[in-house]
Amino acid sequence: MKRIILFIGCLCFLCSITAQDRLLENSITPQQLQEVLQPTEKWVTYPAYTDRSAWTTRIPAEIRENIIKAGEKALAYEWKPDLATDYLAYKRRGEILTGRKNQTTLNTLVLAELVEGKGRFMDAIINGTWFLCEVSWVHSAHAYFQKDQSGLPDPDEPTVELVVADIGAQMSWIYYFFHDELDKVSPLIAKRIRNTVYQRLIDPYFARTDYWWMGFTPQEVNNWNIWINYNVLQAVLLLEKDTAQKATYVYQLMRSVDRYIDVQHPDGTCEEGPSYFGHAGANLIKFLDLLDRATDGHVNIFSNEKIKNIGRYIRRANIHNQYFVNFSDAAAKCFVSPGAVYLYGKKIGDRQLMGFASDFARRNGWKDKLHTGSLFARLLDDVLDAREILEGDSASIEETSFYFENGQLAVARDSHRSDEGFCFAAHGSNNGVSHNHNDVGSFMLYYNGKPVLIDVGVGVYTKKTFSSERYTIWTMQSGYHNLPTINGTDQHAGKKYHARNVRFTDRGKTVSFSADIAAAYPEETGVAQWIRSYTLKRGHRFTIADQWKLNNRNGEQILNFMTVCTPEIKDGYLLLKDKDFILKMKYDSGLLQPSIETIPLTDKQLLNNWNVEQLYRIRLTTITHPALQGKTQVYLERM
Repeated sequence: MKRIILFIGCLCFLCSITAQDRLLENSITPQQLQEVLQPTEKWVTYPAYTDRSAWTTRIPAEIRENIIKAGEKALAYEWKPDLATDYLAYKRRGEILTGRKNQTTLNTLVLAELVEGKGRFMDAIINGTWFLCEVSWVHSAHAYFQKDQSGLPDPDEPTVELVVADIGAQMSWIYYFFHDELDKVSPLIAKRIRNTVYQRLIDPYFARTDYWWMGFTPQEVNNWNIWINYNVLQAVLLLEKDTAQKATYVYQLMRSVDRYIDVQHPDGTCEEGPSYFGHAGANLIKFLDLLDRATDGHVNIFSNEKIKNIGRYIRRANIHNQYFVNFSDAAAKCFVSPGAVYLYGKKIGDRQLMGFASDFARRNGWKDKLHTGSLFARLLDDVLDAREILEGDSASIEETSFYFENGQLAVARDSHRSDEGFCFAAHGSNNGVSHNHNDVGSFMLYYNGKPVLIDVGVGVYTKKTFSSERYTIWTMQSGYHNLPTINGTDQHAGKKYHARNVRFTDRGKTVSFSADIAAAYPEETGVAQWIRSYTLKRGHRFTIADQWKLNNRNGEQILNFMTVCTPEIKDGYLLLKDKDFILKMKYDSGLLQPSIETIPLTDKQLLNNWNVEQLYRIRLTTITHPALQGKTQVYLERM
């Protein structure tokens, strides 16, 4: 379908973050909520531990065997606490040494016992739960929430953060499934589990409203909000016995999640990128599904268009298989949660989204690893729903382009096949989004489903990643994105550095995206206008064009391109070589001088994303002094 869309400045972006729909809060009153909340046995859809037939028939034999084998291996695990120096390493050197192996091992043991049901994993489960009740749940990178800033977790000031929430929900499910079994050993075990979840998660959560991620302070929320709230909802529904108190807690959680929903773009754009969808949109659908079941359908907002678009984003942002559009801190290659995506499609009635999830699961060996991870309820959902998902219908690529109007993000491809021809993505936006990189106006280009010109992504997180030194990291800088360096200056961070006059058109044979990115550079750069545009002539070529107006010339003008292909300079063009293809990159050799920098990769996350030991930065530098006004074109085509 042809479309022509114009955005001026960031008007629509600002509108999207100031809207206050309060979908959950406005769907029901606190009194009505108390009346419709269901007892646990009515909303829990999992078989009871003692229902051996259900655990056998609902889970495919191969998956049951994988879970039991993993559990047998976990029986030899030695429970190890995070040492004081492990915590202090984050404050001292920015290193994250506190791990989650204790928690994930306990998940493995619990799943194995539920699936097998013979009791042989129970002692290990008791050891794991008792051990976790003895040690802190706080992650070293999140101890800064405390008044004490020494870097050690303070047991006298319980801190609610991501890992605390994960473990709190996990322990609540252990209490639910094994309460009777644990009491046969000692009534102190289940009692301690419940008390510890209250002490470390439920009580401190509802004792305050000033955590930034709750949404009740001026600071904007991100995936932390829905991640934590989903876990707390599980704990409250499973452990709280007083109906009135439970309703009060649930309503407060709904109010907090409303703040998350309100700041999401109506078009569903996840500014944190596809790899964060597993923490954001995936946890949102799990929260809403759980709320729907716990209220017997009385709190149901799945028909809302924004809610639908948040789920559809992950399919629309897919390039090919595990490659996704990865602006900001998102990884280029990510394993989306097929179970959560399938559920999303099911709840909003989108069979294409369900098919996308089934296809992804089948292509990427999901059945062999669906039982691994840290969020227990999601693991359990995956295990019990695996047969339906793996046997689900396939999906096709409906749109050869999609424009996220509010997020100013464009995705377009040559054909309906993800492994055929060019596919590009570009965005306008601003440099103040969550997990921001200075990348206003940048793009990425794939050919036959493989990366060519890339957004490098982010390396393994350290303290520096979230400090005042963030933009000293090279992957965060616009000079290491597919963007110009103007008068020797790169883009700056902050919302005021943004795109203007963002336009997107799809006329069938030709797709184009353009934005004036001058305002993404500091005023002293001396750039009045810099229109960066991308044009895809389907089945033919991809063009990058720049048209500029400068107030002065006080530095070099450089066009930067990051590539995973091996570049080779020829007379008036470059070759970008992949083992399966070669692309020709043409430019005006009378105006631009090429150079190539090799960037060795040592970061584990970047190595995993790109499967090469080095990347390359191509720099096309203007020869002598360009005019104050001018334009250039660079285009790529198949050899």
